[in-house]
Amino acid sequence: MLLEIKDLKVSYGGVEVVRGVDLAIDKGECVGLIGESGCGKTTVGLSITKLIPSCKGNINGGEILFSARDILKLDPEELRKIRGHEISYVFQEPFSSLNPVFTIYEQIREALEEKDNSDARVAEILKSVGLEKIIGRKNMYPHELSGGMQQRAMIGMAIASKPSIVVLDEPTTALDVTVQRQILDLIMELKEKMGLAILFISHDLRMVFNIADRISIMYAGKIMESGLKEKIASRPAHPYTMGLIDSIPSLEHRKRTFNAIGGKAPLFSDLPRGCKFYPRCRFRIDKCLEKEPELENVSSGQASRCIRVRDVVH
Repeated sequence: MLLEIKDLKVSYGGVEVVRGVDLAIDKGECVGLIGESGCGKTTVGLSITKLIPSCKGNINGGEILFSARDILKLDPEELRKIRGHEISYVFQEPFSSLNPVFTIYEQIREALEEKDNSDARVAEILKSVGLEKIIGRKNMYPHELSGGMQQRAMIGMAIASKPSIVVLDEPTTALDVTVQRQILDLIMELKEKMGLAILFISHDLRMVFNIADRISIMYAGKIMESGLKEKIASRPAHPYTMGLIDSIPSLEHRKRTFNAIGGKAPLFSDLPRGCKFYPRCRFRIDKCLEKEPELENVSSGQASRCIRVRDVVH
């Protein structure tokens, strides 16, 4: 396994927001991490290379094994060799991630491991991310590009060092639907061409169904369900996953009544006892309040954190 996260725990201001997460990504695999805003999924992504500022948050426990090395135990120099080189990031809202005072050429060149013949290499990267139109335009700044072109430039910077893993955190959120599709197609093309492993963080389950090999559903700082995309799409094994799937609009069933998830996600400072999804669950029983369920295998390649899984899975 290329990357393994084991029992990761992260807190902000003394409040634990990642409460024991396990996640694994193999070479050439795309894993989707899904959840509502504020569930802790971005924190998981940032924790992989210890990008959480120490003044804001702390990684309190767990292991993050990358090629059998525990990233959490590396010194700053060793970490610098991994961050942005072996593990790269692409964030949402590309304009805020690009440096406005440096040209696109300068920013991609900075990400290259080898600086020799850098202009030719930058041109090659621009072509690979569909930015042929700006090849040779060395004085072009981020503000001169559209949102979709900015995100392509960000992806170009991310792959410039030929990483093993790319973490994509809501990479299409600020883009219109047509451009979203183009960016997703580009990501999948690069994955196949370069053999990239991808952690795709999103709140959009339908989008992740299109690109992921395996999916982990996150809620209140823990994984509620994980498994192969095909199994989760056809036979979800947790009420939260069922609610997310039922909330996906469908052109085929336009008259269907949505079974939307009621209520809202709890605050980490005031989590309910027992199952954290209990207040919003349509299958809840009193026993769900006794203790928080463990993540248990439902079938080969699928696990769920629900004591009623045998009753609710159809």
